[in-house]
Amino acid sequence: MTGFYKLMADSWSLTPVDREFTSQEDAVPLRIRKGCLQSRQTAQQHMEHLNASKKGYDMGATANIDGQMAIPRLPSRKPSSKVFKAKDQAHSRAAKAARDPKGNRGREWFKLREETWNSLLALIESANPCLPDINIAIQDEPLLELMSLQSFLDLYFTRFNTVYPLLHTPTFLADKAEPLLLLSLLLLGATYSTKEAHQLAVCIHDVIRPSIFAHAGFSPKSHLWTLQTILLVECFGKSRAGQKQHDMSHLFHGLLINLIRRSDCQSVKATGPPADSSTCAGELLESSWRKWAVAEQKKRLAMVCFIWDTQHAVLFCQSLCMSAFELRLDMPCEQMVWEANTASAWAAAWKHENSSSRALPFLTALKCYLARSSPSVAQARHLGAFPRVLVLHGIMATFWDMQRREQTSLGVITQGDGSRNWRHLIAQAYDTWKDDFDSYCESLLESIPRQQCDNRDDGRAVDEIALFAASYKALYRTLHLILHADILDIQIYAGAKKILGRPVQQKDYLRSARVVKRWAAEQSPDDFGRDSSSGGGGLSSPVSCSDLKSDARLAAWHASTLLCDSSSLLLQSPAMAVFHVPWCLYLATLTCWAYHHARPWLSPSDRNDHVDGGDEMVWDPEGEMLGLVTDMAKRSTAASPPRKTQTNGLVWSMSEGLSKVRWGIVHAGVVVLRGLVPQRLINQYEEISD
Repeated sequence: MTGFYKLMADSWSLTPVDREFTSQEDAVPLRIRKGCLQSRQTAQQHMEHLNASKKGYDMGATANIDGQMAIPRLPSRKPSSKVFKAKDQAHSRAAKAARDPKGNRGREWFKLREETWNSLLALIESANPCLPDINIAIQDEPLLELMSLQSFLDLYFTRFNTVYPLLHTPTFLADKAEPLLLLSLLLLGATYSTKEAHQLAVCIHDVIRPSIFAHAGFSPKSHLWTLQTILLVECFGKSRAGQKQHDMSHLFHGLLINLIRRSDCQSVKATGPPADSSTCAGELLESSWRKWAVAEQKKRLAMVCFIWDTQHAVLFCQSLCMSAFELRLDMPCEQMVWEANTASAWAAAWKHENSSSRALPFLTALKCYLARSSPSVAQARHLGAFPRVLVLHGIMATFWDMQRREQTSLGVITQGDGSRNWRHLIAQAYDTWKDDFDSYCESLLESIPRQQCDNRDDGRAVDEIALFAASYKALYRTLHLILHADILDIQIYAGAKKILGRPVQQKDYLRSARVVKRWAAEQSPDDFGRDSSSGGGGLSSPVSCSDLKSDARLAAWHASTLLCDSSSLLLQSPAMAVFHVPWCLYLATLTCWAYHHARPWLSPSDRNDHVDGGDEMVWDPEGEMLGLVTDMAKRSTAASPPRKTQTNGLVWSMSEGLSKVRWGIVHAGVVVLRGLVPQRLINQYEEISD
């Protein structure tokens, strides 16, 4: 489990969005053009950034395989000219500062050697990217130095691979990896570094796909590394860049799905060590381990692709390309087996692994939560972190399939209570998953000795568990929100200019406005605070979710609970780099706003107050937001719905928090949120801030 929920233990912080974009469509919050002198400064800032990160958290949780972390001590290049002497000195200082306090060397299989580095530069040069600074050759680009690329590789394994465990790090050898796969890792890792490194990665990403398709290894039945490369390039485009890259990745998504279907990734069986592993020869055990690692990576490739496909289908209303029933796979192995760094450690961990977990198919675990019978759910309660996330996405995919079935049937097969019944079933499955997830997170916290919680490493582990729990509870709340609201219509009503890659026309806005207003008016004000369950925060017992009039109230309650419980924790944490988190916060904010803004006028005083925006001498948006979501999250019947103007603080505060996310899709959402706040209040707030 340790490797999965470590979201990142260094002090990388999200810097405010740079508003100087190349165009609104290709909005990536980074500057494009820089001169030679600024590029040299960029390299020094990049190294200082890495140095500060290591000092901030002692790097205790970064690539932690043997209980310690060490960035490899790499040879620095000789200055090619006097112009770059200062740059090389900065790299030398950074290399010295990056050493482990105990002087231990890093893992050799993560180490980039000069031969590998040269092949990467040749690959980049052959792709002919348009670099941010056109005055510097690729060979002399400061951010493509050996030390910089090494830091990007480390960031990939500490920031991305821990959340989406795709590559088996103990058997990964950087010097033996295919250059295209290695480059895709470096590009993703660079997005977690400085803004300049992020922009450089976007420029290279834009031209890397032709190199993949032109490779001799690309075929209808592709190798594992080819599929991994295509998936990582897609992940970059969909959630680490701008609108253009997002749209391009969506276009090539179907290609990846078809290639996976032609492979054995959806049905592969990962076999364990020989029965007599304690006495078999070392070479045989090593061979078995590596063969197992390949099979496990194939399995996880299909699973991670399924997770990404499901998230974009449900959260962004895209088409679902991979259904849950296609994953005829056993659950992923336990984390202890996945992280074993030698063949003998792997064999020992395999013996101690729960045999029932190893034999539990994904579809069986999914049916346990959909059936919701106690004996069935008990089968799945021993699952680890990644399998639990996978099951949640299985429920999400089932929801999408059922909703699509309802839409394509034109209402024929959902007459009467059909729609209510399947939605209630999905809601119960979400709640059952949430109850087990809470118990699992509590058991993780209890496994840390109380007397050791003051220890720095153990205290960090507690924080990581809290962030892991908060990030997926945010997804859980958003899924309930989507179950009871049309998020596309809400986005259009709020002023989104583009939806699903198409511009929003006036007729689209008018239609969405009618839908949202009808949705918001379907319950009385007295309905708002009614208790939705008698249990711990879900909709599991006598709920009114079968009552269509409660849809808006339930969606608003889940949205406000998400913001009340998690927004302050998530906005200031590395969990914002978990791709679904900022979008969940955005959807929750829009839902709370739409619930109050689209409702019928409650009284003449409310109408007047909405028109003039209030007469506060000093506007406190954060306090206003806290008051709103706290009041909405109350479950007492005495809770009265706030006035419309009180949503101003919410949308402004959330737009400020989300503006720090380096993702063009979220940036477009920030523009929408800021358009919901009266200009008078924005000007007043900016003056106070100064």
